[in-house]
Amino acid sequence: MHREPTTQLYVDENGNLRAYRVNAVRLVFPGVADDTDERRLDGLLPLDDVAEDVLDEYGIDLLELLTWPGKAQQEYFLIGHSSQSRSDSRIEHPEESESESDTADDADEATTDPQTTLQAATDGEDDADSGDATAGSSDGEPDQPVSDGRDGDRDTRAERIKAIVDDHYGDKIGTEICTVDLGPIGKIPVPTSRLLQPANLAITSPKVSWTSATAELVHDLNDERIAYLHQSLLEPAGSSAPHDHLVTSRLAPFGTGHGIVTEDDLTQHVETDNDYRISDYVPGPSEDNWGLPIEKHKRYANKKTTHPSKLEQYDEMFLRDGPVEALAAGAPEFRAMLGGRVHNDDRYEELFGAYGRIPIEKSELKHFFTALPAYFDVSSFGQLTTIDEPDFSTEQLGSHAPGTRQSYGTDHSGDSIPLSDSSDEESDRHKELVIERIKFLLRHGHQIIAVDQDVIEVDLSDPDPTESQYLSGESRPDIVSKKDGEILFHEIEVENDSKPAALLTNLARGVYHDHPVHVITESQSEAQGKLWSDPPTAKDGPVSMAFKDTDETGTILYNQQKNVSTEACWYLLPRDLSESTWRLLPTDTVQLVGKDGSILAEGDAEQPVESYEFHTPRVRKDGSDWVLESASGEELRRRRTKDAAASGYTFVWKPLIPTQFEYLANTTVEFQSENGFTIFEKPPLWEQPQQSASIRYEDAAKAFVECTCLAPSDFVTIS
Repeated sequence: MHREPTTQLYVDENGNLRAYRVNAVRLVFPGVADDTDERRLDGLLPLDDVAEDVLDEYGIDLLELLTWPGKAQQEYFLIGHSSQSRSDSRIEHPEESESESDTADDADEATTDPQTTLQAATDGEDDADSGDATAGSSDGEPDQPVSDGRDGDRDTRAERIKAIVDDHYGDKIGTEICTVDLGPIGKIPVPTSRLLQPANLAITSPKVSWTSATAELVHDLNDERIAYLHQSLLEPAGSSAPHDHLVTSRLAPFGTGHGIVTEDDLTQHVETDNDYRISDYVPGPSEDNWGLPIEKHKRYANKKTTHPSKLEQYDEMFLRDGPVEALAAGAPEFRAMLGGRVHNDDRYEELFGAYGRIPIEKSELKHFFTALPAYFDVSSFGQLTTIDEPDFSTEQLGSHAPGTRQSYGTDHSGDSIPLSDSSDEESDRHKELVIERIKFLLRHGHQIIAVDQDVIEVDLSDPDPTESQYLSGESRPDIVSKKDGEILFHEIEVENDSKPAALLTNLARGVYHDHPVHVITESQSEAQGKLWSDPPTAKDGPVSMAFKDTDETGTILYNQQKNVSTEACWYLLPRDLSESTWRLLPTDTVQLVGKDGSILAEGDAEQPVESYEFHTPRVRKDGSDWVLESASGEELRRRRTKDAAASGYTFVWKPLIPTQFEYLANTTVEFQSENGFTIFEKPPLWEQPQQSASIRYEDAAKAFVECTCLAPSDFVTIS
């Protein structure tokens, strides 16, 4: 399958530059969408831990941060690149669908499309640069990571970056996946300064300077209403390197009175002491290409000696990358910025003794990966006549809440829910069905005893059932009614197909209190799903089979929406797992099973799961930090929050051990119909022997489920 690279750079048929970043993760600050001043953020948002966690992800070996002053907020975009493909691949029709691209690829048709690739605009030729050898060589790793990380059949890099940001900041900021177009700023080449570091010198750590270079840059340029684009590219250093990362950082200011169109423009820029250069904002002995002493090299090159000058030695590079004046003005850097490339130019090191890929320690990451929230009424780009603000379009709206990729154990593998226990707040459709059910019950002579909903829009006499509690505790039926002296529980099931554990808890509660349970759904198909599959050849709905499956070893249980934690730690699955698989054995033993069948946790079915012996990663609190530990107890990382420490891992969920094999006798399933509600009848087919996998081990499964779980256990909360 053809996968488009993250960076797409080309000239369209109208001669317009297109410089796209697909699958870019945008940071959305509160108070922007609804213009609510009270929710606006103030202060810095460190992204150093986010950056490290992103680079730990498969298929991402270069992380890009782009920022510019937008129309409503300071825009920040995170893009993950990979060395597995090239960023200068020909993009013929970026707007076409993936299936159309695949067809064109498979046909391998020649094309005479008027669009022109900008291989030259992304450094001219393939990156033949050797890299800043002393500072940057990463044990033979590719000098230029580019874009196309893969994970199975889908490129999930953006989703994973988004999840990491959500883990670190929760609902403090929002995230969404976008396509960014830098083409509007690329109409005229703009002088671009690149941060350079002299050999054997280091940037002052943020712990010493008490500043962040990116935050200072954003603050000062916004204060002066300067339009600009700032880029930082982060790579991991090699395992034997004395430093942790390599960073490339650029700044292109717009509307400051200079652009490179003619040779005179180039000369004027080189001879002028220009403002808004990137080294002005980085503490310590830092430089940039705008300050390169190119005159002495020009004089030396013009001397007709028997020894070739440095420039004469680099004659081939001169032809490829342009004159040294262009290097000092940053023309190649502007092109590389548009292309999302590191672009090592050997002349920085060979001629000027400085590095463009700067080695840094973890403690210095905050200089380059920090977000300073800012809000605007007018865009700084609005005053410019020759360029426009970069554009972006949202491809996938994000949630302001942290999420998990773990389901409850059903076949709905794509379901995701908050890491914390579910909220009591129900959907509007759920509330409406509660009201319709109450009206139906009243028409049929029921007395409404209690309703687990604040507003029911039904005129009922005192006492108010919304203020009455038939059961103590937080877990209560949606409706409790009474007719002919019998108490009935009514459970409203809306948008809940992938939550059998929640339904089973409600059914177990009814059995425990010896009250019939009516399960209410919106449609007949949903009602059927509570009982069996389609066609009805097996009892595999939660009402008829209170566990996920059985095999030769035992019974596979459903998961509760509850993390396993103790006072000391929270347990996590190994990184290659996203689903807790619990198995109940005939020996009354419960096991957490790994991919290869290994036992990750084990304990007595009658004991709380927190008391089990776990052989899994975990997070624990240590002072003000949260520490991620391996299964053997090795410290892997420290973060500011629990979710940030656990980022990339899935929390272990508790198993739900059912109180009985099935809940058919005590349960009635109904669905909404024209006349109110209709009972869904159980089929006579169930009286016949079944041969499916779920029924084949029914006798054995039923025996040890019922022997083990006749009484309510710690796993099922029954009130």
